[in-house]
Amino acid sequence: MSDKKKKIKPNTIGRALALQALYQQELNPQDSLENDWRELYDCCCEETQASLTDEELGVAIKYARRLFEGTTTRLREIDDLLNKALDKRTLKQTTVVDRNILRVAAYEMRFVKTPKAIVISEAIELGKKFGESSSQAFINGVLDQIDGVPLDNSTFAVVETSSPEDKGMV
Repeated sequence: MSDKKKKIKPNTIGRALALQALYQQELNPQDSLENDWRELYDCCCEETQASLTDEELGVAIKYARRLFEGTTTRLREIDDLLNKALDKRTLKQTTVVDRNILRVAAYEMRFVKTPKAIVISEAIELGKKFGESSSQAFINGVLDQIDGVPLDNSTFAVVETSSPEDKGMV
């Protein structure tokens, strides 16, 4: 493997950071919700061979927090949505990594309104890096299904708008 780190967009790293924070919270729920985002980034860099400038890192952490906080705030609705999209199993029967990739992606697709193709592509990449060999196909199939699943309560359909700095940082 080369010593040169790949140039990856800040929102891509933000998604990986949000995944790691959700994973960490699920395995250690007694830990503080104040994640050390820089520590998560350093770990993420080892996994992805990514390298961001300080400015890009700020954007990545901001996006990670947005995804993490939005996902945890809407966890019940997201889990209900994902359970409806699953065919033969429940969300609790999936691996912790796959479950949290699906959660972040579902939140981003339904509430941030990132285009479906981008969300699915990014989630598949997270599955390749952090999941099992079957993760990519599983993630793709579930996320493809959630687009048509209605939310039960219209109060959950509030769309969070992207900030100007989020534009173009996919």
